[in-house]
Amino acid sequence: MAAKRSVVGVAAVGTVVIIGLLALRGTGSDGRVITRAGGRSPAVLPTAPVGGGTVDPTLVSTGRPGPDAPRPGEIAATEGGSVVLLDAGDGHTLRTLATHPEATTGGFPYLEGVSISPDHKQVFYALAGDCGPATIYRVAADGVAPPVLFAHGISPAVSPDGSKLAYAAAVPTGAAPAAAAAPAVPPAEDGAAAADRHCQNAIVVRDLKSGAERTWRYPDTPEYGTALYHDAVISEIGWAPDSTRLAYTLSYEGDSMSLLDTGADADLAQTREIVVPDGGGNSSHPAWQATTGLLGLFNTRFECCFDDNYTGPPRALLYNPERRLATPLLPAGRRVSALDFDASGAHLLFVDGGRLYRRSGTQAPVALATSGVTHADW
Repeated sequence: MAAKRSVVGVAAVGTVVIIGLLALRGTGSDGRVITRAGGRSPAVLPTAPVGGGTVDPTLVSTGRPGPDAPRPGEIAATEGGSVVLLDAGDGHTLRTLATHPEATTGGFPYLEGVSISPDHKQVFYALAGDCGPATIYRVAADGVAPPVLFAHGISPAVSPDGSKLAYAAAVPTGAAPAAAAAPAVPPAEDGAAAADRHCQNAIVVRDLKSGAERTWRYPDTPEYGTALYHDAVISEIGWAPDSTRLAYTLSYEGDSMSLLDTGADADLAQTREIVVPDGGGNSSHPAWQATTGLLGLFNTRFECCFDDNYTGPPRALLYNPERRLATPLLPAGRRVSALDFDASGAHLLFVDGGRLYRRSGTQAPVALATSGVTHADW
C-alpha cells in the first residue's frame, strides 16, 4: 500500500468460532489502510444465485477462457500520486490518466485500489485518507477527460462481466440499506457527517447501468461490535469469474480474507473465511483465475497481535474455496503486495518491492520497466 504505517486486518465469519480463532493469529500487510469516510445506505440490487456454488477443478472447461489467450496490451496502475496506463509489454507509461499531488507525500491521503473495466474503456480508483473521507473516481482510459467523482469509499472492483462495481463504504452502526437508487454523484459531506466517521467495513455493489446498489455489512450484535470489525477496513475486493461471488480482505491488526456470495449471503456475518491449510493466519491480495476458478492470494504469518504457529516463508498461493486446498502460485519467499490475473486467467501481474512483474503461463516472471507501483490491474 502507499501509506507507510503497518496495516493489519482480521476478518470474521459468522459460522464456526474455532475457524475465526484460527485466522486471528498474525501480521500486517505492507502499509496502513485505516481510512474513514461518510457512508450511504444504498438501494437493493437484484442478484441471481450461483449455480450450484461449486468450483470447476479442471484447467479449462466449456465456456471458460483458454490458457493460451493473448496477453492484454495495457495495464492500469497507481504510482505515487498518479494513475497511469502502462504498456503490458515492457511497462513504459502510455499516458497519465489522473494526478493527485496531495497523494505524493508517502503518507495520507494516498491512492488506494485500481480497477479497469473488461472493455478497457474505464478505470476506477480511490483516494483515501487516514480517518478521513475517501473518494472513488472514474476516468476514461483514453485519457481525454479528467476523472469524475463516482462514490464515497475505497477498494473499487469491476465485475468480470462489466455490469457491476463493488467497493467498500462506511455505514454507521445501526444504519440499514435504503430501498432507493443511489445518486450517480454522492453529495459532499457536511460538518456533522464528517465528525461522525466510520471505517469502510461494508461492501456495496452498484449496478453500473441502473445505478441501483445493495449493501452487505456486519450486524449490530455484541459479537461484531468489537474493534476487530468496527475499526477494521475492507482494503481489497476481488470478484470471482462468475461475477456473483467475491473475496475481500478485512484489515485491522492483520489481514484476513473472506468469501461473500452476493446471491445468497444476507450480511457479512454469513461469509466464509478463507483459512489456508498449514499456512499463516495473514491472507490478502485476492485475485481469481478464470481458467480454474481458483483464488490467488498472499499468505504469511501474523507478525504481531495474534498467536501464529506458522514458521514458513511468505507465499503466493492458488486456493480452492470448495476443497480448502492450496497450491503454490509463485516460488515461496516473495513478499508480494498486489496480485491480479487478466480476464483469461492465463496471465498474472504481481508487485514485489514496488516493482511490477508479469508472468504468462509457466514462463518466468518478467520485470517491467516501472517502479513505485502500488496497485495494478489488466
